[in-house]
Amino acid sequence: MIKPAGPEHYDAIIGIYNQAVLTGLQTADTGEVTVEDKRDWLALHDGEHYSIYVACEDEKVVGYLALSPYRHGRAAFHHTAEISYYLDAQFQGQGIGSTLIEHAISQCSALEIESLVAILLSCNTTSVALLEKFGFKRWGLMPNIANLKIGKVDHYYYGKELHYGN
Repeated sequence: MIKPAGPEHYDAIIGIYNQAVLTGLQTADTGEVTVEDKRDWLALHDGEHYSIYVACEDEKVVGYLALSPYRHGRAAFHHTAEISYYLDAQFQGQGIGSTLIEHAISQCSALEIESLVAILLSCNTTSVALLEKFGFKRWGLMPNIANLKIGKVDHYYYGKELHYGN
C-alpha cells in the first residue's frame, strides 16, 4: 500500500535512509542522519506541491519516495521535482520501487510537476536500471566527483519530461 507520509512515518523514513548511508553506495551522505537533521527537508513535502510517499506492508514502512524541490527557491524550477527513493534492505528486489515510481508519476499532474530529475551515483546500478525502465534518460554526468569507500565515482543526472495528453 502506498500512502502520503506523515510525521508518524519520519523515524522509519530516516531509518531506511540510514541503511542506504551504511552501504556507502546509494547516497553521498557518509554519516547517519536523524529526523532532526532532516526536519527542514521533511517540512518541504507538504503534499500540496512536493510529497513523500511511503510503501507499507502490514503497517510497516518498507520504502519511501520523495518528490522534492529541485534547486529550492528558484521559481524557474517550480514545475520540476527531484525524485529519490529508498527501500528497506529486506524488501529490495520485490517490485516496491517500481510501485512507488508508478504512483509518484501518477500524482505529478495534480502536483503541477512537469519534469523529474534524479541525481544518483554511478555505482548505484540498480537505481539506474529502475529509472531507465520508466523512461528516464541520462541528462548529465559529473565524472569522478564522489569519494566513496570504493573510490571515486561519477554523479549522474537522469531526467524525464512528463506529458499529460495536451
